[in-house]
Amino acid sequence: MRRVIGYVFLLVGAFALVAAAVAGFWGRDAAATVPLNVNTTTVLDGTASGALAKSDTPVPVKYTRTTEAAPKESTDDVVVFVEAGCIMIQEGDTPACARAEDDDRVVTTTERAYAMDRKSSEVVEDQAKYVGEDRAVEGMTGLAGKFPFDTERHDYEYWDDTLGTTVIATYVDDVDIKGVKTYQFEVSASEDDASLSAGEDEVKDTEDDIRGTYEATQTIYVEPTTGSYIDQAATQKMVTSTGMVLIDAEMSYSDETVSNNASDAKDNIAQLNLIGTWIPVGGLVAGLIFLLIGLWLVLRGRKPNGGAHAAADDRTLVDA
Repeated sequence: MRRVIGYVFLLVGAFALVAAAVAGFWGRDAAATVPLNVNTTTVLDGTASGALAKSDTPVPVKYTRTTEAAPKESTDDVVVFVEAGCIMIQEGDTPACARAEDDDRVVTTTERAYAMDRKSSEVVEDQAKYVGEDRAVEGMTGLAGKFPFDTERHDYEYWDDTLGTTVIATYVDDVDIKGVKTYQFEVSASEDDASLSAGEDEVKDTEDDIRGTYEATQTIYVEPTTGSYIDQAATQKMVTSTGMVLIDAEMSYSDETVSNNASDAKDNIAQLNLIGTWIPVGGLVAGLIFLLIGLWLVLRGRKPNGGAHAAADDRTLVDA
């Protein structure tokens, strides 16, 4: 019976070692993948002025952005995101968003869809394949929605929707936000003759576009393990070629958004560490312990060499 139990321990130990090896070499990499069930709401508070804000002086505004994954359009390697953004002047009981024709408190509304690699978080080359010809942004590259897993302390190419090209996200410093270590990145974009808005044909980058100067900055605080945003502050100024200020805005994540991002990041880091560190290490230790116990039980369960036959031979000699 002791030997049977020993073989069971050996089997369990071997299984634990295999599980530890799989988790160590494959589990962490598999877990570091953008999920297909993302559905988040991000809120930024700030001020805005200009023609779109219907004011020459800064008025309080709130920017609400929803980001939702589209599982049907996504694949094992690529995730499709659909984003909708809305800036609203804060007057009275203001909704998160509304249609401009129904509510004059609307500053801007935006929509976009893009496909990114679930591992690298970089925008994939063939956008139309995933989001369709009508929604695809031609030439879209770089980072758009998040930074990569295991973000490093160096510069990244970051997509700018207004310019229709990438700009540089420059690493600045390590910053602790609500107990979460983040990397601070600075993004700056500008153009003296940019396409600020589509014209009457409602198609951007055509001859009747509204053109002028464009200036924008972003300070992004990225949790490096997951590549997720913890905090962000942004400015944007658009002035038409005729000198009219379209918008001059300054906004940053709300306190609630920062707190939620920090809490989610801590949970996601814990899951990645569990799969990538604790399961492999725990499996290795447990496997070795089970193997040693099993080997000891098996060896203890064996009879000495020739034990039964030697006793019988002794009795025969005595009888003789």
